[in-house]
Amino acid sequence: MVFLGIDVGGTNIDVVVMDGEFEVGNVFSTKVYLPRFYELLDKLLSTYKPKAIGVGAAMWFRDNKPVKAPNLPELIDVRGTISNTPIFWDNDANCFALYCSIVEDARNLLGITIGTGIGCGIVVDKNVVRGGGLACEIGHIFVGGRKKCVCGGHGHLECYFSGWSLKNPEELIKSGKIYKIKGFNLLCKAIANAVMLLDPDFVAIGGRIGGRLNGKKLKNGIYEYVMPHFNPEIKIVNDPLAVAKGACYLAKLSYQSR
Repeated sequence: MVFLGIDVGGTNIDVVVMDGEFEVGNVFSTKVYLPRFYELLDKLLSTYKPKAIGVGAAMWFRDNKPVKAPNLPELIDVRGTISNTPIFWDNDANCFALYCSIVEDARNLLGITIGTGIGCGIVVDKNVVRGGGLACEIGHIFVGGRKKCVCGGHGHLECYFSGWSLKNPEELIKSGKIYKIKGFNLLCKAIANAVMLLDPDFVAIGGRIGGRLNGKKLKNGIYEYVMPHFNPEIKIVNDPLAVAKGACYLAKLSYQSR
């Protein structure tokens, strides 16, 4: 059975095909293809003929309806089907957390994606926790200051550590300077606070920026702020297609449970 997983991020739209194993579909520009999203889906349907499609989008959902997309140029018209093929939607970080929990066989997991923005997903007892739909928006917690966030708020974590707020993340990572900036320390504090709230067994960090961080430096930074009784495994997931793969699992699990 073929399932299609799509990650709609602030910069790229990643496509993965799952037919027993994962196969890379393609990478498209969000700026170019988001306004033509269903034209793109039509082409993908013709090529791969999936049973269902999973979409992990950098959007906030409330009652399965999109309410805001701070790091996308516009909201997607969320549809439940295309050409009689079901489409299942979720926040991109939830798809990342789902994927990591499955491949790591983790019962309780905190998944954090750092790319254009910062997303966060929670898995408890192997189920994604969504609350009223917006659970664990760690990128938009208040960490101080008056820097304006893309969501309209001020002083959020993304204002100090995200693809849109860092002037040159590529150079910062290559040089190692990223671990000395204020934003990295704020990120470690935020993750530490989430760890002490949720007490997960596993913390997975991914995304096009997060997946390239030094795991040891990140772990040391987080453990500086957690009580000694907390001891989750912390792992860097250097797979830019992890969200799209999680969207494949979303499609498969949702299709099979109908």
